[in-house]
Amino acid sequence: MDQSKRDRLVAALSSHPQTQVVKIETFFDGNDDLGSIGCNLEQHPGIEAFRSTFERIAQRPDVEAIYAQIAEVDPGEGSWPFADTVLVVGSISISELASEVAGLEPDEVASAADLGAAPELAAVHSSPILAVWWD
Repeated sequence: MDQSKRDRLVAALSSHPQTQVVKIETFFDGNDDLGSIGCNLEQHPGIEAFRSTFERIAQRPDVEAIYAQIAEVDPGEGSWPFADTVLVVGSISISELASEVAGLEPDEVASAADLGAAPELAAVHSSPILAVWWD
């Protein structure tokens, strides 16, 4: 884990407590903490699997942006901020997104509004926002 990148991310998130979302690239930059996403998976596929999956999805023409919604900014020394939800902005369908992330074994893929995820993003983006959630 890149401790300086982790510390910068924690500081940025702490300075804006109402906005607990970061671009997915920022979330993964320097992150190798298996506890930061998908931590309840019995067979965690590794951070690189999460990173590469969302990098691939971000290249789709029907995806405008991807964010990690932070559930816990500072889970402890040596731990990366914890995200339980990834938000995907664009016209990609729920079924297509579910297929794209199937290997990451999310608990749910749904409309972000249905899951109550990051309502402030709706003010920034006019396209639909979907949520990928791990319990």
